Amino acid sequence: MTSQADAAAGAERVRRYYDNNAAAFERLGQGGASIHRAVWGPGVENREQAFHHVDELLLDTLPPDLDRPSVVDLGCGLGASLLYLASRSGLTGQGLTISPLQAARAAELITQAGMDARVRCREGDYLAVPEDLDGTADLTFSIEAFIHSPDADGYFREAARTLRPGGRLVICDDFLTSAAAPDSPRVARRMAEFRTGWHVGSLLTVGQVRTMAAAHGLELVRDLDLTPYLELRRPRDRAISALLAAGRVFRPSGLYWQSLVGGDALQWALIHDLLSYRFLELRRRG
Repeated sequence: MTSQADAAAGAERVRRYYDNNAAAFERLGQGGASIHRAVWGPGVENREQAFHHVDELLLDTLPPDLDRPSVVDLGCGLGASLLYLASRSGLTGQGLTISPLQAARAAELITQAGMDARVRCREGDYLAVPEDLDGTADLTFSIEAFIHSPDADGYFREAARTLRPGGRLVICDDFLTSAAAPDSPRVARRMAEFRTGWHVGSLLTVGQVRTMAAAHGLELVRDLDLTPYLELRRPRDRAISALLAAGRVFRPSGLYWQSLVGGDALQWALIHDLLSYRFLELRRRG
């Protein structure tokens, strides 16, 4: 069980990480306001579609019999997924981001899109979800945000609170392929680089997710392995690896540099089958 002090310290590290890097991620990333990974899944024909493939999977989880489903994004970043979903359905959506700078930028993007009446993003900690979200959501989701939680059990507790009976929780993120300890110093070093560089608080196997979520009334109903559809070791990624190899001689510091080291270690772990990138759908019983 994670102590309140440890959870608070972990949340503060993630807040600083995104406050310091949000502008760089939006400016330097290839997805603009969508700071998630491109997924070249079935039917994807171009890069824009790849950046929204996970969003399309989310659309498929919405109840078909509801004209205006309610959606909550825990770890919403700049609100890009909520805006995409709202542009393709009649949903109403609320997002929480721990970064006040991200919340302010998301508000700007929502206004520019003319979605103020249906979409809202605000500063908040998904380990302490505001009471006005209790039992409101037909779908709650986190894309590449669960991994930052300093308290995985607390995440499932709070996510379950947001859902109506029968509502769905989707987590799209990186998961361990095995609960076994690293079997070599190199594996241990690379996994430590990933954990540090990307401020990883919760790194579980799918089996561990199933067990932990079940304690909060959440049943795993779908598990999609999206790893084969990721772009790994592109020329851009190889160039970053070369830069990082040279940089280790001079030992530069800074949160953005750490994120590059963590991202390079993540790719290495995905290639070596230590991690997999998965889309997990869970249903709230009751």
